[in-house]
Amino acid sequence: MVWSQALQGKDDLTRFKALNWGIRTWDLWNFTDCDKRFGDVWPGRIPAQLVAHILYFFSTQNDLIFDPMAGGGVCADTCLALGRRCWSLDMDDRPDTRPEIESYHWDLDCKWEDVPIMGSKDKPDLIICDPPYFDKKADDYAEQSISGLSREAYLRFLEKFFLFLKKISKKNTRLAFINSDWRDFQNCPADKEEPGQGILVVNYYEIFKKTGWTLTHIIQAPLSSERFNAGVVAAMQKKKILGVVSRYVMILR
Repeated sequence: MVWSQALQGKDDLTRFKALNWGIRTWDLWNFTDCDKRFGDVWPGRIPAQLVAHILYFFSTQNDLIFDPMAGGGVCADTCLALGRRCWSLDMDDRPDTRPEIESYHWDLDCKWEDVPIMGSKDKPDLIICDPPYFDKKADDYAEQSISGLSREAYLRFLEKFFLFLKKISKKNTRLAFINSDWRDFQNCPADKEEPGQGILVVNYYEIFKKTGWTLTHIIQAPLSSERFNAGVVAAMQKKKILGVVSRYVMILR
């Protein structure tokens, strides 16, 4: 709120400069550290700079941004600082600390006609979807998180979810989907990994095509390789394990 008031009436470039953020003009957004000014401490927290770049390139001030899985509120905070309206939902209800995030649980087996945004006259200009990744940090999320679903159920959820997002969108709505390749590489040499067990960016692309979304950009936003300490790296080298630090922002229309 403080940043929103301080930057009122300023254009995007001025806001970026005031926040001490440079603008990446290529399709590699290598932000590895979260800006502590934006969002709460949260499993899978993403850098506000990443959200800000999505907003900068694919929206304008006063656009309505829909954040269906708000988590720690990074998207809501960044939208406020950059002059975008944000409609946020999350399964974790925090009326005292996060009143701007409405409580909603995306249950795979339920109908979603009661989602708050369904009754709104405004349709989002941009949807930013950063879902809990499959299996990663599943123990850190709430018991009902989609992260703990089976691979088949997780992909089935995304298909239903992307169809729903298309239903609430207008013709020119953009969807920014943030995710990464998932492979069960722990203790498994690269050439022994079973095909069909992982979830890769191509699997998401197939679901997007099936649900009527058109891919326009794939932006690399890798995690830091420094999370692997020297001992872990040495063990991976010895066992020929190929880890994952990939992360992508897929922009669709």
